Order: sequence, then structure tokens, then C-alpha cells
Amino acid sequence: MAGQVSYNLTRFLTRVSMRNSGQDLLKTAEETAVAAGELLRKLWPEPRQIKSKGYRDFVTDADIASQELIAKSILERYPEHGFITEEDAPDLAHSGDVVWIIDPLDGTSNYSRLHPIFCVSIAAAVKQADGKLRVIAGAIFDPMRNELFSAADGFGSKLNGAPISVSETGELEASYIGLDWSRGHLRRQAILGVLDELAHQVHTIRAIGSAALALGWVANGRLDIYFNVGVGSWDVAAGSVIINEAGGSVTNYAGSRWSVSDTTCVASNGVLNRDFHEVGHLIELLGSGDS
Repeated sequence: MAGQVSYNLTRFLTRVSMRNSGQDLLKTAEETAVAAGELLRKLWPEPRQIKSKGYRDFVTDADIASQELIAKSILERYPEHGFITEEDAPDLAHSGDVVWIIDPLDGTSNYSRLHPIFCVSIAAAVKQADGKLRVIAGAIFDPMRNELFSAADGFGSKLNGAPISVSETGELEASYIGLDWSRGHLRRQAILGVLDELAHQVHTIRAIGSAALALGWVANGRLDIYFNVGVGSWDVAAGSVIINEAGGSVTNYAGSRWSVSDTTCVASNGVLNRDFHEVGHLIELLGSGDS
């Protein structure tokens, strides 16, 4: 009898482990990101309901609708999982062995003004022995181009199912740089300081308007570097695993590997990361913008 109980417990724990594997979680992230993106595309031409949630920060009815769809879809499969979401969600659990990190509409400003650069970003992170979260799967869906960037830890990165890798650009002067503006005055001043040093040493610089989508573009070589000094975990989580699996790197402004608690990111093809940080004492400039 005891042996049968032990056998059944082992089978149960094995099923739980398989359900929480990177590839299983990735499938959920991919399917849910596409469903949410299709909803955003459907809502795209309709008038928007917009509410302020802070300085230079707002939320639309589309953000809320997308997040509700994502949460419902994931909870149907994993009712025991937790969530970190961009939009307030007091009814969702915030902890669990697996935590979903969600941006239901990254690029809200673009979306609200009918600029077709936005995406859905969904990542799955597991709690480690030290209590910190490690992202093991992520999906970023661009519904206007029907592009799905995705990766699971150890299984490479893909765009619409085909393998992708970061660029091979090895010189800053040939690099395409992406950035986004933070909301706070000091951080914007810091970015201007970086640009003053950087602009003359790279091929071109673009402001994207969607951090998560920009990370997808780094992963498949459209951008060589992307930096942002005012991000949430939902902006970067999915992109971090996709870029790492594509052969690149994602760090905070100090050069340490990006973690869920970081509010800055520098994503690159890995080759240019050191050069980028060294231009114009970049670390000091970015570190000065604390608000």
C-alpha cells in the first residue's frame, strides 16, 4: 500500500514538473500572446477609452481587455500560478512556483495614436532556491506584422517557428541602435547625455515606442543594441530569454545580467555590449537618471 502511494505521488509530481517545463509553458505563452494580439488588432480601429495612471503614463480599454484575456487563458491551464502584470490586477495571485510576467499591450502610446508598432509580451518565470525569479520561456507577438518571437531556456529562439539569431555587427560605427524615452525628467536628461556621446559613433539611432518589440528585433538582428533606463519587468522578461537564446545579452545599465527586479536594460548582440557601455562613460550617465 505504501509503495502504491509513493508511486502515485511520484507520478503526480512528474506530471506537475512536465506541466511547468519550459516548452510546455512556452506553448501557452505563444498561443495566448497570439490570441491577445488578435484581439488588439480587432480593437485597433475603434475609438479608445483612455485613463491616466501617472505622469506621461496612461492605460486604454484595449490594455485591460488584452490582460483579462491573457489571465483567463493562463488560469484555465494553470490555476496555481502567479502573475506580475503591467496593469493593476488585485484579483490575481502574485506568487507561485511559476509566475507569469505580462505586458498585455506594450506600446500603448503608439496604439492609441494608430502608430502600428506595439506587441503583446508574455513570459514564464520559475522561483529559484533563493526566492528570485528566473525567466525560462517567453513570447512576443506583433499582431500588425503577424510576427511571433519566442524562446524556451535551452531550446533556441524562433520567429514564426524558424530559428533566429542576433546580428554579427562588430563595430559601433555600423550599428543600428534602438531606445525609448523614460517618463521622468532626470532620466530623459541622462538619455540626452548618452546620445550626445553616442550619436556620432553609430550608424543610426531609432526611438521605437515598444520596449518588448524592440527586444524581439535585437533577437533577430534588426537592431544591434536597444537601451532603456525606465522599464518594468513586463517590458523585458520575455525579450530577455529570447535574446539570450538567440546568442545576445541583456544586462542592466551597470553591466550585470538583467533580473526581474531591474528597471534599466541594455540588450545587444553580445559583441557590442562592452563598447556601448564604454562610450562616453555610459554607466555614469545612465546611473544619474534616477527619476
